Amino acid sequence: MVRPLIRNTIGCLTLALFLSLIVFVVRGQNSGFLSTRPPVIRIFDPDKDETTISADLVGKTDPGMLLGLDPNRPPPEILLYSVDYTYPGKVRSRPQTVAFVVLPSDKFKTPPHFSLLGDGTMVHEGEATLTELCCAKVNGRTENSQHVLLAVPVDIFERITQAMKVELKLTSKSRKYSFKLSDYQKKCLTALQNTMK
Repeated sequence: MVRPLIRNTIGCLTLALFLSLIVFVVRGQNSGFLSTRPPVIRIFDPDKDETTISADLVGKTDPGMLLGLDPNRPPPEILLYSVDYTYPGKVRSRPQTVAFVVLPSDKFKTPPHFSLLGDGTMVHEGEATLTELCCAKVNGRTENSQHVLLAVPVDIFERITQAMKVELKLTSKSRKYSFKLSDYQKKCLTALQNTMK
């Protein structure tokens, strides 16, 4: 009884520290919040001389479940994490594409196929792009997490923000996933669209 309480307390403290560091880093490097409800952030990368605008799609998901701290609720096998676009420099410009970012717990070996549906009609399909982030320490081991990017032309993205029901389907040789966007996630899409020129 005491061990789960200690584990949950440590997990909550770790999460609080992690979130406060994110806010500090985002505010400190030519970045900031464009919207807080839902959260949309701007991050300028001086090394690449590009700006990324990102809307968080995780929202009110229980952090204990996401971190695997609750033994009764394991973390999801795959998570629809954010929706982003990038432009060169600091002067805001209209993007060509918008990317949905998906985080799998097990890495894909080959890029999966995806389709995007608005109100039950397929509006776009394509092949995802796999990227790996370098060097996160997890339980003393170095791990490279994988991001699956689902790029959508901006005109298609604008169309789906008007749809009542939005669904993303992801298919690989051995796995199939479907994401039906919640009302919160659809608000995030609209908030991101409102940042575009």
